[in-house]
Amino acid sequence: MARPPGFDRQQVLTAVERQFRKTGYAGTSLDDLCAATGLGRGSLYAAFGDKHSLFLAAFGSYCDRNESFATAALGGPDDHALERLRCFLVSSVSTVFDDSDRLGCMALKFAVELAGEDEAVATRIKQDLGLLQGMVRECVEAAQRAGHLDPEIPAGELASLVVTMSRGLDVVSQASGAETAMQAVAERAFASLPLTAAGRRAIAVAVAV
Repeated sequence: MARPPGFDRQQVLTAVERQFRKTGYAGTSLDDLCAATGLGRGSLYAAFGDKHSLFLAAFGSYCDRNESFATAALGGPDDHALERLRCFLVSSVSTVFDDSDRLGCMALKFAVELAGEDEAVATRIKQDLGLLQGMVRECVEAAQRAGHLDPEIPAGELASLVVTMSRGLDVVSQASGAETAMQAVAERAFASLPLTAAGRRAIAVAVAV
C-alpha cells in the first residue's frame, strides 16, 4: 500500500492506540482516528486498510512493546529475581498513575470488549498472556533457585498468582484516586507470596538501599 507524504508509522500507531484505549473499539469512529492522527480517511485506508486492520496494527504494536518491557523487567540473575517480581507488581500501579489519562493495560481492556467475538484479538491476547506467564514463571523459578521463594510451591501456580495480582492492581488503580494507597496494596500483594526467611531478608536489604 502507498504511504502518504510525511507518514511516520509508529507515531500514527501510537496515536491510534491511545484513541482506541480512550474510547474503546465500538466507541471509536474513523473521524476520531483522523483527528487523533492528523491524517485523512484516504491516507489511513491507504496505509492500513479498514478500521479493524488499523486496530489490529495498533494493538499488535502495543503488545510487542508490553512484551519487550516484561522481558527486560523480569530477566536477570537468580539472586535478584525476587526483587524483580516485587518491582513487576509495584509497576502495575505506577504504570497506570504515570499516564495522565490512566488508561491501564490495553490487552485487559479489549479482552473484555472484543476477545469473545474477535478471533484475531483473542489470539493476540492469548499470545501476550502466555508469553507474560512464561516470563513470570522463569523469574519465579529463579527466585526459588536462589532460596527466596518456597520451592515446594509449583512455579506455574505462583506465576499465575503473580500475573493475576498484577492485572487486578492495574484495573483497580484505574478507578482509584490514591496512588500511595495502591502502592501499599501492591506491597501487601507481594508480601503474601511464600517468601522464605532468606527471601524476606533479601527484600529488606533491597528496599533499604
